[in-house]
Amino acid sequence: MVNFDDLDTDPMTSIPVAPVATPEEIRAAAHIANGGDASFPCPKCNGTGRWGAARSYDWKPCFKCQGKGRVSKGVAAAAKGKVTRAANLAAAKGEFEAANPDLMKGLREIAGWHCFAGELLSKFEQYGELTAGQVGAALNSLAEVKRKREEKAAARASETADRSGEVGVDRINALFATAMESGLKKPLFRTERLTIKPAKLHPGTLYVTDKTAGGEYVGKIVNGQFTARREAAPDTLALLCAIAADPLKAAIDYGRSTGVCGCCGRELTDTKSVKAGIGPICATKWGL
Repeated sequence: MVNFDDLDTDPMTSIPVAPVATPEEIRAAAHIANGGDASFPCPKCNGTGRWGAARSYDWKPCFKCQGKGRVSKGVAAAAKGKVTRAANLAAAKGEFEAANPDLMKGLREIAGWHCFAGELLSKFEQYGELTAGQVGAALNSLAEVKRKREEKAAARASETADRSGEVGVDRINALFATAMESGLKKPLFRTERLTIKPAKLHPGTLYVTDKTAGGEYVGKIVNGQFTARREAAPDTLALLCAIAADPLKAAIDYGRSTGVCGCCGRELTDTKSVKAGIGPICATKWGL
């Protein structure tokens, strides 16, 4: 009788049976593969074993190496791999964005309210690029957004066309030029209803607000052309033309009716100033 316990082969086959490794043997093999007992400076604390404030008594043990300052080969390699992956991702993002600047700019402009654009940006941050299909879908979305914006702009322009028109602003521009030459950094011209001020970032542009609209912005004057917003009342253009024709009269009427200087916004207390409707200093600084 054959004693199968003495054989190293399966009785049903001639192929030798591989011995089964024990858990201890598996852990030992993994330990050797990961560098054995060799250690490396901790990538988190640079081998100091400490983490925290600059003051020595506030330092805490580094959580990565448990305060030892050394880590195994596997931990060090994982940290290095993380840095490498981050660098590769940053390089891929830079390359893709350089090749598609308008696409990425357009997506970022609408991502705050456009869900699909936000999702695409998330994919870009994750993978460093967008697929050809995603690029095509993004371009279609941007084109649709542009089309709708143009339609809305055209509708607004049509709606306010009868409230827009030419305004002779030579005298108003001269007032602001004189005021700024006199040292005023933010000149503001007040009238009984409308307030006019030059745009800081857009030379040659005047912004108009209306008290009857709650002080809201109702339009702008560019190169003598007033473009009204929907908030502008039907008589806004006529009022602007009257102000532009005689700025001094507009300032005096405002000062006399409110007791406030139309140029500086301060209360008129001097009898002569109240009667004149404008303070003497402002009259000089503004060339009135």
